[in-house]
Amino acid sequence: MAILENIFGTNLANKPTDETFAYTLMAGAAASAISYLTATLDSTTPDVRRMLNAYTNEIIKEHEALATLSVSKGWFKPYESPIEQLQISVEHSKSMIQPK
Repeated sequence: MAILENIFGTNLANKPTDETFAYTLMAGAAASAISYLTATLDSTTPDVRRMLNAYTNEIIKEHEALATLSVSKGWFKPYESPIEQLQISVEHSKSMIQPK
């Protein structure tokens, strides 16, 4: 049973899904990793660089865990052809903006 079904019940029309949360969390993790990496590269103090590098590595691990979950759930299909991936993205986008 999906996490959101526990929270919202079984009527999930027009409510966020686990897949949407996964996409959002992955985007946030990617943005955080970029920020920490930039800060690491800009830092001149070795201790601060090590600390920021450790944070960057933790965020990368979180992103990897989310990506693995998304692939195992079938939300991401990394081995499809680029055209099929694009078609899936277009269909997903259409389903998000069309009223039900």
